[in-house]
Amino acid sequence: MAIVDTHTHVAAGRDSKFPPASSDLTREWWNAGGTAEELLVELDANGVDRVVFVQAIAAYGYDCSYAAASAAAHSERAAFVAAIDMSGSDPAADLVALCESPPSGVRIAGVRLFGVGGVETTWLTDGRAAAVWEYAAEHNLVIVPTVFANEFVHLRALAEAQPNTQVAVDHCGFTDMVDGDGDAMLFALRDIPSIHLKVSSYVLEAAERDDGDPAPLTERLADAFGVDRLCWGSDHPQDQRHDYAGKLTLARHATRAFDAASRNAFFNTTGTALFFP
Repeated sequence: MAIVDTHTHVAAGRDSKFPPASSDLTREWWNAGGTAEELLVELDANGVDRVVFVQAIAAYGYDCSYAAASAAAHSERAAFVAAIDMSGSDPAADLVALCESPPSGVRIAGVRLFGVGGVETTWLTDGRAAAVWEYAAEHNLVIVPTVFANEFVHLRALAEAQPNTQVAVDHCGFTDMVDGDGDAMLFALRDIPSIHLKVSSYVLEAAERDDGDPAPLTERLADAFGVDRLCWGSDHPQDQRHDYAGKLTLARHATRAFDAASRNAFFNTTGTALFFP
């Protein structure tokens, strides 16, 4: 079975050609490795065929140069998800500029809309996200929102307004980090067919921590959304609770009750359809 990792990050360490941005979002994982070449060694060692390089905002902010260059250098197996600053006055214009002159000339498969870490998300409702959604619909870009589950009511409205735009929600909306019933907020999206979920290491680790076993959660997600709307992402190397092999082992453990077709969707065909059309 082929495997697609839909959520990784890459960084050039202390390479002066790609200086990191200052950030307090996370530990500085990029100073201890995390290059594209190091990641590809991990993929090969673990039988992972394709990978999505998601812009590492903690490391580089909205300068997508390194992720784009990495995807261009490995275009036979890598896709690139860019990011734009949604807090700006006209993020849709920024997206147009990025797509018309992409870094390293690489094809942009999706665009990450970042709204966690204390960032105000007024852009979800004031027209800025709607303009980005409209452009994504016209140019076959996957929208990759990184927002907390309490924002899903706004995500629903945007997805319903542009039903042909595919959406892949990062980390299932961090349901354990919101006040109220985060799971209910997540499962309320199950009737929106364009919305897919990235079931990342963060999600599986939280379920294992809180429930002792991640499998009941993945099975509930599969029952509610359909396994063809779920895809696996390691979040490597930003997530450092396990090494790469451990993350893949956890994901296999979480899907041990899936039949062969369902496992293939979770690890392969959903991610392929979204990011490698």
